This record gives sequence, structure tokens and C-alpha cells, in this order.
Amino acid sequence: MYDQGIQRIWPVNLAMEQTKLSATARRSLEERLRELDDERIPRLENELSETGDPVVEAALRATRDEAGRVREALARATPLEDEPHDPTIVEMGDTVTVREEGSTELERFTIVGELEARIDSSWISVKSPLGSALLNGRLGQIVEVKAPAGPRRFEVLGIER
Repeated sequence: MYDQGIQRIWPVNLAMEQTKLSATARRSLEERLRELDDERIPRLENELSETGDPVVEAALRATRDEAGRVREALARATPLEDEPHDPTIVEMGDTVTVREEGSTELERFTIVGELEARIDSSWISVKSPLGSALLNGRLGQIVEVKAPAGPRRFEVLGIER
């Protein structure tokens, strides 16, 4: 039967981007590639040879495409740790502590590239509304996020790399 495993969707142009990856993200992508190459692709190839099912064939093609894109992204990525860092400004790779206006609850977000945001749901992309609002923010600054439910304001309370 068709492999129902979790499949992550990577944009077609992902491999063409110059990506900055943290060591953690690199390890996660390497693990994903190992899973695709060593487990998922052989399982789908075996299933296709047994059934000839066109749905399995399409799944195999999509999985091989994903493996190629992940492989290419890993080959093109530069280490985030090699980037210069200013501890007073929110930059990609920083973990930011914020408090939403009117709340007493503190929240922590790690600002990452689009590729990393797909790896771990606790990381937010620099291109997301919150990530882009926090990027280049300073300690003590209030940033406004244009959210679908209306604007939200957050105070930057801490910046860590």
C-alpha cells in the first residue's frame, strides 16, 4: 500500500537560495536526507515493484525530488555560526524573549530562515509576520506584527545567540 509517512513539502526554488543554516538545522536536514535515502525511497521502490501502482510511483517521484532538493540545499548552505553577530539587534539565529502587550506571559522564539522553520515548529521564519517584525528589533523596543486577526504588539525583552 502507498507509504503514508509524514512528507514535508519543500518549495521548488529552495535549493537555488543561498541558505544560512545553524548546526542544528544542518543535522536535522542530514537526518531527513538519510531517512529519505535509506528508508522511504527503498520502501517505495519495493512497493512499486510489487504493485506497479501509479500512486506509489508518483509518491516515489516526489520523494526523490525532495531528497534532491534537500541535498542541494545542504550543498549550498553556509553556516549561520560564521555570520557576524550584534547582541543588541535581533538577527537570524537569535532567540528572542518577548511579551505581548497586555500580557504577563513571556514567549521565546528563535528567528531562523525559511528552511529551518520547516524543521522545527518552535522556530519562526524571518519571512513570517512575527519573524520579520522582530528582525532588526532592539532590546526594549515594541514591534508591531500585522496578524490575520489584527495587529499585535510585542516588547523585545531579551536577545540571545
